[in-house]
Amino acid sequence: MRLTEAQREEVARRAASGDTLTAIAGAYGVTRQAIRGILRRRGIPARVTGKLTEAEKSEAVRQYVEGATMAQVASVYKVSEPAIRSLLIRRAVFVRSGKTLVRHDAFADLTADACYWIGFLFADGCVSYRPGRRPQISVGLSERDREHLVALRGFLGSTSSISLAGPPRRSCQFSVRSSQLADRLIGLGRYEGPVDAQLVASRDFWRGVVDGDGSIGVYKVSKVGGRKAAQFRLVGSRRLLDAFLEFLATCGMNGLSVRPHKSICTVGTTGGSAERIISLLYSGATVSLRRKAEAAARILV
Repeated sequence: MRLTEAQREEVARRAASGDTLTAIAGAYGVTRQAIRGILRRRGIPARVTGKLTEAEKSEAVRQYVEGATMAQVASVYKVSEPAIRSLLIRRAVFVRSGKTLVRHDAFADLTADACYWIGFLFADGCVSYRPGRRPQISVGLSERDREHLVALRGFLGSTSSISLAGPPRRSCQFSVRSSQLADRLIGLGRYEGPVDAQLVASRDFWRGVVDGDGSIGVYKVSKVGGRKAAQFRLVGSRRLLDAFLEFLATCGMNGLSVRPHKSICTVGTTGGSAERIISLLYSGATVSLRRKAEAAARILV
């Protein structure tokens, strides 16, 4: 395959920014040797390398230990993967094998924890199918919530890395490939059709949904005295929020409605009804997003 001039310019740009020969070659469906030839003719080094400071070495090791791949760490510091591998070996760090593991039957039984993580993925997760590849389940969070992705990875028994994006986004991304997990999420109603009845009846499932797409907090009722009241809000598709109101009705909570808001819908309330919903979802919970659990605890004191 012969690359166009525009493609060759893009190859040169990617190489100058630190992309590896393997990554560039894979993107254009050519060999590493072809990419190397393009770069040589343009006087561009095949790989941008540099000497890491002691602080950068320590940070690179920390990122790898916390789940980043060697390729990701090498890209951040503009060095080669062999350089990162050598650093890890010199620091006596266990080097993971390239093969990733995952517990494909993690959602087979709808235990409390399984219902929670299914709810969280219903809200924040994405299930994608591509021809010739296993389906992928992916989820991204802000860096401050990285420990939640670590907990999800642990539940799934996965060895996949949690990638880190630098400024300005400061976000984390986690994904696994599994036909069983993807098909199970779709079958339970992730995108269309009725939400599974056992999920609808589960407070753990709805806590996961709220941790992903909900908000809880307080607001000032009046300026005088600074009296505050609880507030609760959940956004999502009408199909999902109708199921949430069904769940609340079985718990004796009626009177809320689903309201359209641009391309999505919302359910919200304040005061005593908000406190009852927050208590129902978070009191005595074994798994939840830490900052929302802390907010719930402050409200329910």
